[in-house]
Amino acid sequence: MPQRSIYTFGPLELVGAAFSLPLLSLALAVIAAGGILLFTARQRYEGRAAGPLSPSVAQSVTARYLPEQRALRVIAIAVALVFAVENIVRGYVLAMADQVAWWRYAAPVFSAFVGMIVILGMVAIRGTTQPEVPVVPASRRTWTSFSPRPGLIGACLALLALAATTIAAGLASSADDHGRYIWLEIPVPNEAAIDPIRPWFYGWAYGVPVLICLAALAFATWAVLQRNAERPYIRPETVAAERGARREVAIGAVRVATAGILLALAGAWRFIASAGSGSTLVIEGQNGGAPYDMTWRYAELAIAGGWFAPILEVTAFVLLLLVAIRPRRALAALSSPDQIDVQADAEAAL
Repeated sequence: MPQRSIYTFGPLELVGAAFSLPLLSLALAVIAAGGILLFTARQRYEGRAAGPLSPSVAQSVTARYLPEQRALRVIAIAVALVFAVENIVRGYVLAMADQVAWWRYAAPVFSAFVGMIVILGMVAIRGTTQPEVPVVPASRRTWTSFSPRPGLIGACLALLALAATTIAAGLASSADDHGRYIWLEIPVPNEAAIDPIRPWFYGWAYGVPVLICLAALAFATWAVLQRNAERPYIRPETVAAERGARREVAIGAVRVATAGILLALAGAWRFIASAGSGSTLVIEGQNGGAPYDMTWRYAELAIAGGWFAPILEVTAFVLLLLVAIRPRRALAALSSPDQIDVQADAEAAL
């Protein structure tokens, strides 16, 4: 009967196994996020400016944007918790030998989508109250008006990478006896006919739910950014402070959405690497006991994706930590518009 050869784990394999643990990625993300926050704290101190708003006006701005920024903090923590809890329950509590756990890859994207729906509802229902003093708009505001360009580019690249990975893997997958596209057929070169090896793979059974959630998340994030940008200002003297607060909301929304996509992409790349990387095959009574080489034609890309997956995961956790920690300090500066702008510009560039 066919069986994979047994070999001893080397240093690279041990490192790869360690980085496959989400808790290690979270620990590294805490260190990285701490360094970023120290750097941005210096920017906030250097950018401090005089000329705060009056207490009553500052209270109006805070009352509008404080709930949204608090919600973003909770959503960022919730996305990380959903990802961690799902990994622990599926990996250590439930026995799911023959189950297609498609939610493993869709869960971070879906949780980010639910978070965007919550923020969209808050902005649309209670974040668009009538202005106390009408403000004539100087220019037309769109979904890109308050969103940092690097963040939007990064989010779009992550979205395209996940969509391309999912579609390419789906096209390369094969159906099992139940019609589920969960196999990758790897041929075994031999003069005699040998059935191809069929390891589990990130096929359409996993990819279709991910694509649906990805499309929903992209639309919800766009709607949040658009609605956040086009709502009226409270009064002329609050425009500068509100620009900073809206930038906070936009940055948080983009980071949460990007983090959800990166977590799903990291899981997909790990799955593809485990199924499509090069290996050997030993068949009892065949080939004199010598192993057959069993290599997928995209094995090099699969292996590279497996090594880059932890980097994506750490990046996602860093983004979520920055959203979870950053708003509290930003809200304390609402009475100083110049400080908000300097702070937001410094952190958005990271």
